[in-house]
Amino acid sequence: MLDRYGFGIAVGTLFLLLAGGAQASTTVNVALEDPTTNSSVKHMEIRPDRTSVPAGQVTFDVKNESKSLVHEMIVVKSQLPASALPYDKKKDEVEENKIQSLGEVSELQPGKSGTLTIDMKPGAYALLCNQPGHMHNGMWVRFEVR
Repeated sequence: MLDRYGFGIAVGTLFLLLAGGAQASTTVNVALEDPTTNSSVKHMEIRPDRTSVPAGQVTFDVKNESKSLVHEMIVVKSQLPASALPYDKKKDEVEENKIQSLGEVSELQPGKSGTLTIDMKPGAYALLCNQPGHMHNGMWVRFEVR
């Protein structure tokens, strides 16, 4: 089949376009905050602009809003609350080799941003910061893919 410019269009691609088979990506904006961010922030937190998305490609646009602390965001597939994940009390962080991490935006300096794109399946997840002590100080949130 030729398009109006005389170029060929693959029949499979045409079928996908007509059937709506091309799945759009979802973007989640995530703020990493702590009391140095501003006076209204009383504790460490991960604040996504939504906590539930449809299955498929998800892009996390992550910004460290802190004025003085390094933060990160790890995506973990888990039915458990973040506080029940395997934890090294000595290091005061989650044992990353014992969890099902799908990826991370690692060690963002204050004011810096990063992105992570993942093909996500339905289920329960947690978004967390695994800098020493941060998760236990509130830097985690439940996340659902439907």
